[in-house]
Amino acid sequence: MTNSDGVKKLENKKATVVSISMMKLQIYLFFSTLALIFGVLFLHAVIYGGGEMSFDLTGMLMFFTGMVLIVIIHEAIHLAGFRYIGNVPWKEMSWGVNLKMGVAYAHAKQPVTVQQMKKVLLLPFIPTGLLPLVLGVVLNMPGLSILGAILAVGCLGDIVLYKKLLKFPNDALVIDHPTKPQFTVYE
Repeated sequence: MTNSDGVKKLENKKATVVSISMMKLQIYLFFSTLALIFGVLFLHAVIYGGGEMSFDLTGMLMFFTGMVLIVIIHEAIHLAGFRYIGNVPWKEMSWGVNLKMGVAYAHAKQPVTVQQMKKVLLLPFIPTGLLPLVLGVVLNMPGLSILGAILAVGCLGDIVLYKKLLKFPNDALVIDHPTKPQFTVYE
C-alpha cells in the first residue's frame, strides 16, 4: 500500500488528533526522573551497603555517549516496530530530532492500526529503559542505573500516548505526525 492509497482510505472517517502537552510532560519527566534516580540510589545503598559515586570527565563522557546511543537505539526499535509489526516499508519511515521540542522521533509515513501502534510505542521500554536500570543495580553500577532510570522515564511520552490509544478500536487507523509526539486516529 502506498502512502496515497492509505490516505484515500481515510477520507470520510472520523479523525481524532491524539497529542500530549510537552509542558506537562516535561514537568512529569523532571519529577519522575528525580524520584527514580533517588529510588535507584537508595536501592544501591540498601543492597550494597552505603555507596559512593565519583564524577570525572571520562565517566561523564561515557554517560552522555551511552545516553545518545540508547536514544538512537530507542528510536531504531520504533522503526523496526513500524517495519515488522506495522508492515511499513523502510523507505516510508524517517527519524530525527526536533531540537525545538527537545525530542527524538521515529515516523511512519503510512497508516498503521491502533493495535500495531500500541505495540510500536511500547517496544523500546524494556531494552532501552528497564534493562540498563536493572543491569546497573545487579552489577552494582550506579552510573548505569541512573542512565537506565533517565531513559526509562524518557519512555513516559510513549506510555502516555499508548494510554490515550486505549479508547480507540484496535482496527482504527493511525497516521503518525512527522516530527511531533502526536498522531491522528481515523475510525
